[in-house]
Amino acid sequence: MNQHVSSAKRAEPNTAAFVAATTVALLAFAGVSFLAWYGRLGGGAAALFLVSGIAYYATRRLAPSGSIARLETVAKTLLTIVGIVALLRHPITVDERTSVPIYQAIMDYVGAVDGGTFVRFALMAMLVKFLGVLSSAYGWHLLLVGQGIRFPFWSQTVTSFLIGRFIGTFLPSTIGLDGYTLYEASRYSNQLSRAATAKGLEKIIGIAGLFFGMALTLPFGYAVIVDITAHLGRPGTAPLLAAAIGVIAAGIPLSIFIALAWPAVIGGLFSLVQRVAPGAVRGPLGNVEAALRAYQGQLGLLLCVFFSKFAAHFSTASVYYFTALAIGVAGARFWPITFGSTVQILATLLSPTIAGEGAREAFQALLLSKQLGGVAQAVLSAALGFMAAEAATLWGGAFLYTRTPERRPRYTMVDGKQVDYEWLATTARDKEAAFS
Repeated sequence: MNQHVSSAKRAEPNTAAFVAATTVALLAFAGVSFLAWYGRLGGGAAALFLVSGIAYYATRRLAPSGSIARLETVAKTLLTIVGIVALLRHPITVDERTSVPIYQAIMDYVGAVDGGTFVRFALMAMLVKFLGVLSSAYGWHLLLVGQGIRFPFWSQTVTSFLIGRFIGTFLPSTIGLDGYTLYEASRYSNQLSRAATAKGLEKIIGIAGLFFGMALTLPFGYAVIVDITAHLGRPGTAPLLAAAIGVIAAGIPLSIFIALAWPAVIGGLFSLVQRVAPGAVRGPLGNVEAALRAYQGQLGLLLCVFFSKFAAHFSTASVYYFTALAIGVAGARFWPITFGSTVQILATLLSPTIAGEGAREAFQALLLSKQLGGVAQAVLSAALGFMAAEAATLWGGAFLYTRTPERRPRYTMVDGKQVDYEWLATTARDKEAAFS
C-alpha cells in the first residue's frame, strides 16, 4: 500500500511537468501563429518559436511512451498548417509604395496565366515526374535482386512504390514510401534483414544521386548562387560559396561510391563491432553483415542503381522548370532552375512538415525568386510541382485496396527459388485463432 502511494507521488511531478511543458509549447506556438497570420515574422516570432520548440522537446521527453507518435503527428500537422499560413500571408513588395501578402500576389498573377500553356506544360511536368518514379522503383528492384530477392517489376515493385507515395503524401519526409516498400518486400519474401539492408543502401545511394545532380548542375546554375549572395549583401562571396557547394556535392557521392564499391570493407567494420557488441545484438548484426556481403562483386548493379536514383532526383528537380513554363514565366532557364531545385529538394527532405508542404515553397522562394520572376511565381511554381507529382502518382491509392490479406505477388523468388508463403498462412491462422 505504502509502496503504491509512493509510486503515485513520484508520478505526479512528471504529469504536472508534462502539462506545464505542453501549455508553454502551445501558448508560444499560438503567439507564432498570431504573428504569422498578420505577416509579422521577425525576431519576436523567432524567439517564440524557439521557446515553443524547447517546450515541445520537454513535452516529448515527459510524454507516456504510447502517446509519443500521436504527439509528433499533432506537432507536425500544426507546424505544416502554420508554416503555410506564414508563407502565404508574408508581405512582399510590389512597388516602392505597395506591399501585399504572397497569397494576394499569387491570385493577381494566376489571372494572367494562359490556360492552354498551363495544361500543356503541367502534363509534361507530370510525365517527367512519373518517369522519375519509375526510375527510382527500378533502383529499388535492383537492390532487392542484389539481395537475392526478385518480384515482378510492374505488378509488384511499381505498384508498391505508388502505394508508398500515396501514403507518404500525408507523412513527413519519405517515411511513407520507405516504410511501405520495405514492409511489402519483407512481408512477401520473409527476408527482413535483406530487405532492410537494401532499403538502407537505397537511402545512401539516393543521397549520392541527389548530391551528384547538384554537382552536375552547379556550373550551369552559378547564377543562382550569385543571386543569393547579392541578396545577402555579400556578392563577392559567390565563388567561395560555389566552391564549397561543389566540394560537398561531389565529395559525398564519391565517398559513398567508394564505400559501396568495396562492401567487404563495410563487412569488416561490422565484424569489428560484433566483437564488442552485447550478445543480444550480435545475431542481428551478423545477419546484416551477411546481407551486405551479397553486394560484393556487383559493381555493375550498384552503378545502375546509382544512375536510377540520380535520374529520379534530376527529374524531380527539372519538374519545376516545366511548372515555371506552365505558369508563363518568361525567360525561364532550365539549368539554373534545376540546380536551385536540387538544393530545395534537399532542404525539403530535411523538413519536419507533412510532405514538405510550406518548406518546399519557402525554399523555392528564397533560392529562385529572381530566376522565376518574383516570389509569387516561385511559390506558385513549387506548389504546382508538388501537385503535378501527386497527380502523377496519387492514383497509387487505388492499388492499396488490392492489398488484401489473401493477395500474393505473381512470383517471389529468393535465391532463385519460388517461396511458398507459408509464414503468411501461419500468421493468418494465428490471427483467426486470436479472434475466435
